[in-house]
Amino acid sequence: MNFISKIKAIYLKFYFKFKKKLIFKDKYGLSYYLYKNTRPSDTFKKGVRTDDSTVLYIIDKILSSATLNDKNFIQCIDVGAYIGVVTLMMSKTLQRIQKKWLVHTFEPFKETFLKLEENINLDPCKNNIKLNNIAVLDASGTKTFKTYEHSPGENHLDIETLHKYEDYIIKKNIHVTTLKDYININEIKHITICKIDTEGTDYLVIKGLQEYLESKFVDYIIFEYHAPSHEKIKDILYSKGYSIYYMVRNEEILVDSLEKYPKNSKSLLNLIAVSSEKKNIFLKNFVMEFKSENTSH
Repeated sequence: MNFISKIKAIYLKFYFKFKKKLIFKDKYGLSYYLYKNTRPSDTFKKGVRTDDSTVLYIIDKILSSATLNDKNFIQCIDVGAYIGVVTLMMSKTLQRIQKKWLVHTFEPFKETFLKLEENINLDPCKNNIKLNNIAVLDASGTKTFKTYEHSPGENHLDIETLHKYEDYIIKKNIHVTTLKDYININEIKHITICKIDTEGTDYLVIKGLQEYLESKFVDYIIFEYHAPSHEKIKDILYSKGYSIYYMVRNEEILVDSLEKYPKNSKSLLNLIAVSSEKKNIFLKNFVMEFKSENTSH
């Protein structure tokens, strides 16, 4: 840590002894509050509150490109929004184009949802963002939720196959829906981007959406890499005609297979699935490293 970073860390530690939140404008021009337990020092150091800025880069490019996004009414989904950085990037980009749009955002943990709500209220187009304080899985109902006091970004549904830290502070019962049910209730006709970050249950979210993948209802799906469920997600998406690309973390490039992920880069965190209708134009618009002849599988 250099001298300036040390000074910032000391300042933030002192600041949060007396204040609950701090307004921050990141390197993408997004404004949002930081809180003591949302890694403010790390955010100041990187210039943005995210572990993978390639996600923001790709979202911005897809939504702002006439070739990548050809719909007159754009609807995006952000499942596991945390404090709302991805939702705010979607909104910022969509505000620049002359189209009707909505972003549907999900965050199940009430304490985090209130922070999300505060950040979305900073957005001049907050009325175009529909906030949902509910979890998403493959079946509607009620589930147990594990929460962590010092790392709320690790909060997750209590699924038997999912092993996380054991020092959770409390379990809570929360309501759960599926994207299928949500789409039906809200009469959504098409989704341009569906981003999923649910700390290990991305597979179940996609499983609950798969009926709508048959007709390429969703153009792009961004999700996290979790080794136990990775092959299951690939099986679903490949069966629906999607191609999968691996985002090189914080480097704004992609590779077409896990084996080609650069060893000197930060570990893999996010992937993007692209519908067959968008594949060719997608490959023309993004930097692909070590691209092979066949990028379908």
